[in-house]
Amino acid sequence: MINPNDFAVQLLPGILPLVGDHQQAGQQPDNLCGPYWAALLLRSRGFHHVTAEHIAQIAGTVLPTGDPETWLPQGAQSKQAYSLPLPTTVSPEAAGTSVQGLIAAVAKLSEHRYTFLPLQTKWSAERVDDVLALCQQQQHWNAILLCNVRTGHLWGSHLDVKDAIDYLNGGAITPPPADWNVGHFMALAGAVTGQTRSLVVVCDTYPMFGWQGFHLQSKDAIAQALNRNDGNGGGILLFIATQDKEPVEQQAKEQGFTIDVWDNGSP
Repeated sequence: MINPNDFAVQLLPGILPLVGDHQQAGQQPDNLCGPYWAALLLRSRGFHHVTAEHIAQIAGTVLPTGDPETWLPQGAQSKQAYSLPLPTTVSPEAAGTSVQGLIAAVAKLSEHRYTFLPLQTKWSAERVDDVLALCQQQQHWNAILLCNVRTGHLWGSHLDVKDAIDYLNGGAITPPPADWNVGHFMALAGAVTGQTRSLVVVCDTYPMFGWQGFHLQSKDAIAQALNRNDGNGGGILLFIATQDKEPVEQQAKEQGFTIDVWDNGSP
């Protein structure tokens, strides 16, 4: 018999002010996952006028042209009614949003009140656990963990409930295959803990994923997705108030994280 007391859900404190805005925002515009998140985070902190397109313009985002099926997850509808003009390219390798661009856009549009702190390491399940624990321990940061990943390493977003319970209790499961395989930005929202294991709660940019954009991933899958192994870099952007940057950076370094941007292959 399953004992409900054997399971616990713990969300990161910074996620709670974001949930309503995330639900209202709905699906990301095509190829603007990074700007989508940056705009959503700033709106949740009171900058209500900021849109994904505002972020994209400042960040230097370049959109690919071609068949949307080459970049959309299966079953998603294309969303390309951009509110501002953005540059395009016929080369998928020359498209996207850089980490440096997102950092600059958040600083400018928040009038330097908020910042993205880039964390790098050799990602493992333990390192994912470390960064989640750091943000739980320092709740006054209200930090958001924005991951730059390769989605092909993730579990599919519709994990069977029985499989989730079996995994949390130490059982062996066959997770569903990844929904798609692209470079992407997604947020870590917290964790579900069972008798012997835990699963990470991910907040994503497509409501069709999981439950209104929230789905479960193993820490190993998150780590592999952050390492990417596609020739491009990955990592975590820690969204924090600029006034907290110095102590956050110091504690991150003390835990062995490198503070530096990575090249995700975007211009």
